[in-house]
Amino acid sequence: MDEVMTRKTASISEFKQNPNQFVAEAGNEPFAVLTNNKPSFYVLSPAMFDKFQELIFDHQIAPVVRKRLADGRKPIKVNLADLLK
Repeated sequence: MDEVMTRKTASISEFKQNPNQFVAEAGNEPFAVLTNNKPSFYVLSPAMFDKFQELIFDHQIAPVVRKRLADGRKPIKVNLADLLK
């Protein structure tokens, strides 16, 4: 049995009839599209996709940051306002 990783689901038949309706109804929440009661794919809003991309980047860059700090490199203090000028 496959685990559904979302609170909302739609059957593939329903989804094919009007995908835009399901996307609109889901808002910013992801949902699973099921075929024979098993997840075929997940639909994410652009905002949720961006959030996942940031989490993946953070996960990938963390070891690099730890290694650089362990090598004796010191963090540089930065004023965010100066960067935005």
